[in-house]
Amino acid sequence: MYHGIFNALSAKHSFSIYTDDREYIEVFKYSKRIVLANRPEEAEIVLITNERTLKNILNKREKNNNSKLPLLFVTHYQLLELSEDIVGAFYWRKGRSQLLFIKKRLDAHQIKLPQAYQNFMIDEL
Repeated sequence: MYHGIFNALSAKHSFSIYTDDREYIEVFKYSKRIVLANRPEEAEIVLITNERTLKNILNKREKNNNSKLPLLFVTHYQLLELSEDIVGAFYWRKGRSQLLFIKKRLDAHQIKLPQAYQNFMIDEL
C-alpha cells in the first residue's frame, strides 16, 4: 500500500523515506523502490507514527529553516491536526484502513495526485 501512496506523492520510480519506527523500517528495507534515509532532511518523504517524532521533526525544521523540506505523512488521523505541513495520512479506524490527503497542503507542495487517489482527497480538516 505504501508503495502506491509514496508513488502518488513522488513522480520518481524510487524514493527516499525516513521513519524512526522499527516496524516500518523492517518492512521498507526489503523494498526495491524505497530507499531508507538516515535523517529526515535526507528524505523526500518522512513517515511519522507518533506525536513525539512529529514534534522533533517540526523543531528541526524550525531550527534549520531548510529550503528543501521533505513531505510529511502520518499514520494517525489525530496527527493531521498538529501541523499544516502534513499532506496526508494512512491509518486504521474501526478495523478498516483509511487514506486521506489534504488538497490545500498538496497544492502548497505543487503535488497533483493520480486519478486513482482523487477520492481520498479532502479540501481541509
